[in-house]
Amino acid sequence: MIAIAGYIREMIPYIIIILPFILIFRTIYNKLRGVDRIQLPREIGVVSFLLFMTALFSQTILTFLYTGPVVTRTFANINIIPFRVFRDNYYAITELNYWQPFIINFLGNICIFMPIGFMVPLLWNRFNRLWKVALFGFGISFFIETMQLSQARSTDIDDLWLNTLGSILGYKMYCFTVKVYPRVATLFRKD
Repeated sequence: MIAIAGYIREMIPYIIIILPFILIFRTIYNKLRGVDRIQLPREIGVVSFLLFMTALFSQTILTFLYTGPVVTRTFANINIIPFRVFRDNYYAITELNYWQPFIINFLGNICIFMPIGFMVPLLWNRFNRLWKVALFGFGISFFIETMQLSQARSTDIDDLWLNTLGSILGYKMYCFTVKVYPRVATLFRKD
């Protein structure tokens, strides 16, 4: 939990710095699109999504913001073996009694993409299909992993499927929410 709190603490300054730029961007965007009446819930949703993406990128692809362990840039830091995460986490837990890799690398990679799976179809109706949300989540994850190839980070094929799974679970949460509270979908979408 301390590691997760550290990541969140590291994200906050960048969220604060980018917020005015996002607000200015949204104001200009809405004016150029001829939006006469702002839907406050939708604007809050879009701004929240953009802040989330800023926080995600600040911890995954912006090298000078990265505060985690530094690895040397070798091919050993690139995992191209699918599902190796299971073996690595099993070893860490059973042999070392060390749960942090499971929490950060396994659960963290799933949970960090759940907001994408939830917010994207909520804000943009054209993404209201499971395959579109899964493809969107995979695309963001692929972008992040590709960007990490040139950084002091490791690149892992397991992150791709874990992040995509997170997007899918987020979409399932979105479907459940809309089914229980149908008004939620209309509240956050354009008129």
